[in-house]
Amino acid sequence: MLGLTASVIGILVASLASEAATTSIKTTPARSSEAYATLVYGEDFVLAARVLGQSLRESGTTRDMVALTTGSLKASSELTLAADGWRVVHVAPVKNPGTGPQPTGFPPRFAYVYTKLYIFQMTEYKKIVFLDADVLVIRNMDVIFKCPGFCAALRHSERFNTGVMSLVPSLEMYDDMMAKMRSMPSYTGGDQGFLNSYFPSFAHSPLFDPETPYTPDQYKAAADMDSKSALQPVQQQQQQYMRLPTTFNADIGLYVVGSNRWMLPRSSLYVIHYTLGPFKPWVWWSGWLVRENPAWQAYRNRLRADSRGLSGGRTHRQLFAERWMVLLPWAVVLTAICIHWSVLAPALLHAATTALPAVSHLVVRCRRTSGGPGCGGGGCGGGGSAVATGAGVGALSLGGAGTDTVLRMLGSSAAGGGGGCGGGGGCGGGGGGAAGGGMEVFPKYFMAGSLAAGYGCVLVAVITTILIVPSEVEPVYGWILSYEWGFMLLGLTYGSYLRTCYRWGRRAGHIAALQVPKLHSAPPLPLLETAASAAFLVVSLLLAPWLGELLGITSFAGTIVATVFIGLGVIVVSTVQFVFLPTQWYLAGRLAGSGPRAA
Repeated sequence: MLGLTASVIGILVASLASEAATTSIKTTPARSSEAYATLVYGEDFVLAARVLGQSLRESGTTRDMVALTTGSLKASSELTLAADGWRVVHVAPVKNPGTGPQPTGFPPRFAYVYTKLYIFQMTEYKKIVFLDADVLVIRNMDVIFKCPGFCAALRHSERFNTGVMSLVPSLEMYDDMMAKMRSMPSYTGGDQGFLNSYFPSFAHSPLFDPETPYTPDQYKAAADMDSKSALQPVQQQQQQYMRLPTTFNADIGLYVVGSNRWMLPRSSLYVIHYTLGPFKPWVWWSGWLVRENPAWQAYRNRLRADSRGLSGGRTHRQLFAERWMVLLPWAVVLTAICIHWSVLAPALLHAATTALPAVSHLVVRCRRTSGGPGCGGGGCGGGGSAVATGAGVGALSLGGAGTDTVLRMLGSSAAGGGGGCGGGGGCGGGGGGAAGGGMEVFPKYFMAGSLAAGYGCVLVAVITTILIVPSEVEPVYGWILSYEWGFMLLGLTYGSYLRTCYRWGRRAGHIAALQVPKLHSAPPLPLLETAASAAFLVVSLLLAPWLGELLGITSFAGTIVATVFIGLGVIVVSTVQFVFLPTQWYLAGRLAGSGPRAA
């Protein structure tokens, strides 16, 4: 424990020390006449920008790489970007004027996307190619600098996407954009909608073909064919346009909905644009749907060490999660077992000594009664058995182990009263005749409360797991951490509720009609039933995300359907168990009660 504490403190101290030791960097001058540029909005986009830079470097480009930032980055992050080869440029943030169709004009994440327009005034370069941070360059794309004037790829019919743009900077055009920014509508509420309004005739521009051996003058002549559109404002009529082919802006969303297949040969693509909403490649769970994420992760793993000495784009928070958070759930489980060993040991011994004989007994009875009621809807017990009283008690319990003994006694005691564990409403249903008439077994609304408590525990476990597992961890660690912490938290919270039901039953008092059989020296705990339910839940949730892959399903819709199918099955069984298990623990508590409940 002391070693774990020392390691955690060491990681935190190293993080603080590295941050304190860094200083702000100064913008370096341009090194070439053309550049790739991206906008790093905040710390959340630093890793994305680093991977973009890594892909550009590995493509063999000789152009500058410029990272625009509004000063919201830590000094250590700016130093890391500079060490990666980015020319870090501080720009003033441009607030969204709110001209979109939304009630507030724009989604919250678009608050400062108009800052991207700064690239139009970067006149220290003859040509700028802007790339969103969620872009991955998979082969050298320097040929895009041959595209004259303003170039972008059409995405939604006549609309172009601003995630990849080639342009010639112009102070006059930038000033004109700033003047029109508040009055010109934006269909997205951001820079993309604004630029589509600013260049209204772009959809009519000719297609740029990188495979055609045009000279720069020939490209300009092709672009000039449609530049002087009557729809274009006077100050823009000298601007040249060309449409970029899909290979320069391959939309990952179309890849996913196309059953994880590209419409073009992958070898022909220059860029993969990860546009699919929250499924960004740096979010560990997004690879469940996006099969191109491993390509992005491969570039990430090749990142050089940052200013804090961490390689592979890792953070101290990520290292803490991958080194220590993986072990912590196991430590908690072992601690809980040690604390409750005095209770668990006798129960486990009892379960071990009764489970096998009970199973053998059931097998013999099933063989004897084959062709009769036998192993039918009422469980393995035959027609007149108390075990078969009520459809399904025998099926839900594990053959005489644990609280099945309680249910047998409850069925026997209620045989003459029409209540008990019967098909007419479960254990003690209809106001209960568990004690031979007139005495309620369960408190009012016990079943509904147990169901709410079960799903409440699930909700707490899921939300807590989402909050504590860092989104930037590697996918394999993300799944391991989520399963470990989710199951541990659910086990602790729901296990506490079951123990509460047991204590609640003890306080309610013993039911005189129920007696512990002579074979049992102490009231049995329903551990086998609980363990079986937990095992089903664990196996089902482990399989849920991967069922489609196990079945060979690669399409987006098929994966969703397979996951929903197994998820619905888990919900149905969990609903039954969230009612059944608390009743077993409550009955076990009542059986162990010290005396009859006061009238």
